[in-house]
Amino acid sequence: MFLTLTKERNPELIKIGVNLHQTGELPPNTYVIDLDTVAENVEQMARAAEENEFSLYFMSKQLGRIGELGKWIAEHGIEKAVAVEFEEARRLHKSGVALGNVGHLVQPGKHQWKDVLSFNPEVVTVFTIERAKQVSDAAVRLGRKQDVLLRVVQDGDTIYPGQWGGFHLERIDEEILILQDLPGIEVVGITSFPLLLMDDDRGEMTFTKNLETLLNAKEKLESAGFTITQVNGPSATSTETIPMLKRAGITHGEPGHALTGTTPLHAVRTLPERPAIIYLSEVSHQDDDNVYVLGGGFYERGKVTGAYVGHNPETIFRTFLKEKPMPSEYIDYYGRLERGTPVSVGDTAVYAFRTQVFVTRANVALVRGLHSKNPEIVHLERRG
Repeated sequence: MFLTLTKERNPELIKIGVNLHQTGELPPNTYVIDLDTVAENVEQMARAAEENEFSLYFMSKQLGRIGELGKWIAEHGIEKAVAVEFEEARRLHKSGVALGNVGHLVQPGKHQWKDVLSFNPEVVTVFTIERAKQVSDAAVRLGRKQDVLLRVVQDGDTIYPGQWGGFHLERIDEEILILQDLPGIEVVGITSFPLLLMDDDRGEMTFTKNLETLLNAKEKLESAGFTITQVNGPSATSTETIPMLKRAGITHGEPGHALTGTTPLHAVRTLPERPAIIYLSEVSHQDDDNVYVLGGGFYERGKVTGAYVGHNPETIFRTFLKEKPMPSEYIDYYGRLERGTPVSVGDTAVYAFRTQVFVTRANVALVRGLHSKNPEIVHLERRG
């Protein structure tokens, strides 16, 4: 999905990836992240947020929940993270990364709230009265009051499979009465996901019905006496979308793929953020019709188009092999490419697609100095 874009806007990342694999410095099944380009992307988004009086939490799950990367992002302008589940929150906190929002996509377990609150998040997101009570009880035991966001939904909203849940707008009036009596929490905002989706025909991001749900929920909560300071609208947050989010009444965004210049909008427009991530594999074996590469980092929604294959960084762009999709029930032992230009066992295969590294068993390499011709692997997160 992003391979041509990366070739055009960050070819050195691909070349360095081939070199690091062919010299044995990086194993196959490794994502390579260009830290210098990530820093530039973060700085541009931070400026856009400041200009628009908009707040950002960065998302790390799609890049592997790595503390070293989180600290790098914080140093360059987006200081707090959103942790979509407990393990991400724990890892980032342990690394010294400040937490903005915890629990938006995956609610912590009932016995984990005490730990979550000890991480001192700015806000936590709850889906139900039961979870709100758990947060309140944990906060009371710790002698504090925790700011919370309500995830809100209504019929007709866009919800990705497996991500259902939230306070239903039609029932929120009666639930407000319960929330007002919980001593350990303060409801300060609402959230929903996804707020923006790509309109392929128009080549632009458009709002989902979830925006209407958020604004209606804000009105209901404020009418009940709550002071709403955060209207959190994640999905595809970038320099391009921050102004339109602000105009729509959103106060907070959560850039994830924009950190590496890989939102759907980046695939069709030249935006300030540049691509900063590739996936390295290696030709394992071949048959009459297929080239098989070592797997571990493939993701069903990645929209893989193919790979550059070769062993020489200077000639890597000469051979592109198209992706040959796997059936949905496959196990990620291997990727598969169509045979074309002859390649050899042991050649590097370079991919660039939509990532969710945290659901894979891939390694992640953080690399600096690509553009000064002095590349350095500053961290290698091994999985398995």
